[in-house]
Amino acid sequence: MGGSSRPNNNGQSAKRSGDPRDRLTQWFNTSVFSQPPAFTFGNTSRTLPDVRDHGTNSLDLGLVKNNRFLKDGRMNLQFRSEFFNVFNRVRFGDPGLTFGNPQFGVVTSQVNAPRLIQFALKLLY
Repeated sequence: MGGSSRPNNNGQSAKRSGDPRDRLTQWFNTSVFSQPPAFTFGNTSRTLPDVRDHGTNSLDLGLVKNNRFLKDGRMNLQFRSEFFNVFNRVRFGDPGLTFGNPQFGVVTSQVNAPRLIQFALKLLY
């Protein structure tokens, strides 16, 4: 969690399960944390080993077609197409980690690009 102090944990896991899209407003269970007493550090570790971010699940694809022509095949017209994030899967950013902030546990960003397709023609001789 952010800053020089960490919150207290009541001993329960902050892990939540289910579809990531349903957990964007509360990626982990924020109710298991509380403000530590004044001038104390808090008992929550620097990381939460049972709470994970949304993993990468992306597929890129490239296709190439060579088209030779003339009698001896000296000329080649190459068609290329490249597809990035073919299935258009979203990868969410990290949740807010500053205890006491209204964005604590809330995912507010996407860290990958949406589907991108590009085509190219290349004449080789």
